[in-house]
Amino acid sequence: MKELKNLTSLDEYNEFLNNPEHPSELLLLKISSRCTISFVVQKIFELWFKGVNPLTELRCGIVEVISSKEVSNQIAKDFSIKHESPQAIWLTKEKAVKWSDSHHRITAEALQVCLTSKVK
Repeated sequence: MKELKNLTSLDEYNEFLNNPEHPSELLLLKISSRCTISFVVQKIFELWFKGVNPLTELRCGIVEVISSKEVSNQIAKDFSIKHESPQAIWLTKEKAVKWSDSHHRITAEALQVCLTSKVK
């Protein structure tokens, strides 16, 4: 089932990332409360997510990079991806990076391609 969670602490992030009860692909969305592009991307994401079938096996975590800087930095470290904001990181069930992009390249179309794609 699809899930959306705000990740504000390392404990929440680690639980989200390593939840064996819900093996699914993961989408991490990093946004900044001080960035207008982040605001636009978040709205695009919210509209896209609302349209995703509720039975879809996808868990999404949103990280506000200013108030949850420690989580944001850990994500960059864990997946060897340079921090940007806004930034989307899509992970396979095995926690491999399937897709990562930032700013205006985070579109509903790009998210939909990841959702329907079964390969890296």
